Amino acid sequence: MTGSMYAAIAGLQTHMQKMNVIGNNIANANTYGFKPGVTTFTESMYTSIKNSTAGGDTTGGTNAAQIGYGSQLSTIDVSMSAGTPAPTNVNSNLYLNGSGFFLVGPKPQVQTDPNTGDPIGEAYQPDPNQLTLKRVGNFTLDKDGYLVDPAGNCVYGFMPLAAGDAQNPPDAAGPATDADNKEINWDTFLRPIRLPVADEDGKAVYPTNTVNNGVPDYGYTPDGGNALDEENLVKVNSINLSIDKNGVIMAVTNNEETITIGAIALANVRNPNGLTKIGEGYYRPGGNSGDVTVGVAGGVLGDRYLNGAAAGAAGAQAIDSGAGTEILANYLESSKTDVSTEFADLITTQRGFQANTKIITVTDEMLSELVNMKR
Repeated sequence: MTGSMYAAIAGLQTHMQKMNVIGNNIANANTYGFKPGVTTFTESMYTSIKNSTAGGDTTGGTNAAQIGYGSQLSTIDVSMSAGTPAPTNVNSNLYLNGSGFFLVGPKPQVQTDPNTGDPIGEAYQPDPNQLTLKRVGNFTLDKDGYLVDPAGNCVYGFMPLAAGDAQNPPDAAGPATDADNKEINWDTFLRPIRLPVADEDGKAVYPTNTVNNGVPDYGYTPDGGNALDEENLVKVNSINLSIDKNGVIMAVTNNEETITIGAIALANVRNPNGLTKIGEGYYRPGGNSGDVTVGVAGGVLGDRYLNGAAAGAAGAQAIDSGAGTEILANYLESSKTDVSTEFADLITTQRGFQANTKIITVTDEMLSELVNMKR
């Protein structure tokens, strides 16, 4: 008889777990980029009172008789489809219309000479699987010209090459163009998006793979000139930034020059439900998510390979086209919580919890009757 109590206790526990998920979903009804959890139950273990039989020449077969011991939590899936765009009128706020994630992380560090402090090697090129993923594009420029999120994490992407630098690979198809219809040769190394520096005439120049004195993370080399420090960043007012549907960032400098700052990288995994939520809208790859692939919306860097790898090289990762996903500036992604659905689930979960408490009450009354049979 106590089996019904244990079944009810298991039911109470699973309904409480579902209530926790519902509460979190409702609490984040207005949280940008929130993806609600969807809880499913499954039956718990069974004990067999009678096994099934196959039957014989004169009798038919019989089915098994089994008693279950309640329910248990099966999955807490996440609804990963895109929420609706919410206007913000902030030009560095970005909405992903489709699948994918932004890649954010720390600034790359440069090895330095312990005696002089001078850089002695290239900046570390991060493994995309070690960066953090997020859907909420609430970005801004910091004082050093980096595109960052509210926690100070840098937004990763691809930068234009300096004039005269080689493409990677040299015969890559379909180079992008800037506002003046000039071809842009893209660096294929994954880097934090940052404003370019200027040469002596105030012209914008772009990052190369060379580390130079005066630059704390990765280098910028003006054509035919010396590297410049952070004080010589091109003056770009944040209101002059524009970001197109492919994630290409354009800006107007203090010299009225329209420049291309970079292209925002998009990350994808084979199984988004396998990602691990780590709070504040961030995700990390999990054991069942698959490896992170990197691309750019619209195929801006099509037919090229990440971090300078050559086609056919071991471990070479093609830069994904980002097909089917567009980036909308001046918008953020609304929460996917459907409050009406959550309230309906809230009511049914409450009733399920109450029904399980009733089982415990009735079983207790039956046990009391059993104890008091002899008076």
